[in-house]
Amino acid sequence: MVMEQHETDIAKIDTSTLRQRLSRDITKNSHKRRFERFDIFAVGAMKIMNNSQRIDGVIDEVSAGGLRFRPAATYILERRNEAVSIELGDFVISGIIRATRADGYGVQLLDQLNPEQLKILIKKYKS
Repeated sequence: MVMEQHETDIAKIDTSTLRQRLSRDITKNSHKRRFERFDIFAVGAMKIMNNSQRIDGVIDEVSAGGLRFRPAATYILERRNEAVSIELGDFVISGIIRATRADGYGVQLLDQLNPEQLKILIKKYKS
């Protein structure tokens, strides 16, 4: 016995399960975030402490506990658990690279930014 399948039968795919999974994926890591993130655009530099290498780039996201640094280079080297110093003009803060992604380095700050420091950075460099 051969079943006929019409074109309209194929188009009636239930996507509710897929939508639910996508919705869960969006919030999947939200419980891991301790601090609210803010979009900024701050030209600065990151200094790798073990070899004094200086990398120019942009900080495009900041929170009280960390930031994302996007190097100006066309490539990103895989780095993890390396001590760094972030320079934004006369503001310097130390951290550790916790993640390397295509969009930059995730840096955890050794000393959290206090609310006043965070407020100043957001106001000065808001994108």
